[in-house]
Amino acid sequence: MPSGSSATLVRRATALAYAVAAAGTIVGAATHRPVVQTVCKPLLMPILAVRSGAHRSPLLAAGLSAATLGDVAMIDPDDDRRFTAGASSFAVMQGCWSVLLHRNGSRARPHHALLRAAGWAGGAVLATRRAPTIAPISMAYGVALGAMSLLGADGDTRAVVGSTLFTVSDGMVLVRRTTADARLRDVLEVAVLATYIGAQYALVDSLTGTASGFPTRDRAAGVCARRRRRNP
Repeated sequence: MPSGSSATLVRRATALAYAVAAAGTIVGAATHRPVVQTVCKPLLMPILAVRSGAHRSPLLAAGLSAATLGDVAMIDPDDDRRFTAGASSFAVMQGCWSVLLHRNGSRARPHHALLRAAGWAGGAVLATRRAPTIAPISMAYGVALGAMSLLGADGDTRAVVGSTLFTVSDGMVLVRRTTADARLRDVLEVAVLATYIGAQYALVDSLTGTASGFPTRDRAAGVCARRRRRNP
């Protein structure tokens, strides 16, 4: 295990590297320079893998690998085949995040489930009417996203923020695919990337306790203890 000082150095260095890769990804999208995105976007998840010590967790490594494949595919989100490949990869990632959230002590709560079910139904109607070619994969992916978001809502602050941002980001992906306004599509693409990048950073830090330095199992035990105190 790295010492406290070296772990802090890794966190700071990876935070800076992630910010640089994120800026390049967003600027590349905003200026219609796919080459810049092609260089910067695939670096995001490997940086988080280093930050989180993913080599110690096969499930985390699998999720970040799937996300990297999804990032590469979604550099061109208007191609239906690439969109399908990206959504499939991200569905695998969402499954990994759901399992890790559950291990950390998150549980599905009925009052959280109702809102997400309504959101899924609205997205399904929109996709079916306005983007039928991607409707099946969108609805299937929505189930995986909903499960992760449902568990994330019961996690720590970073899990709540990350899962919420992910839901907002993917909602904007669908809206972007169903609008014909070119300017709005450009604005939405930048917003999608910004919220996605923030979501992944918050979620991976939450899943691994990277920012706090707490191992995952210790975090889960702490969550359970706090719940017992609130609900004796």
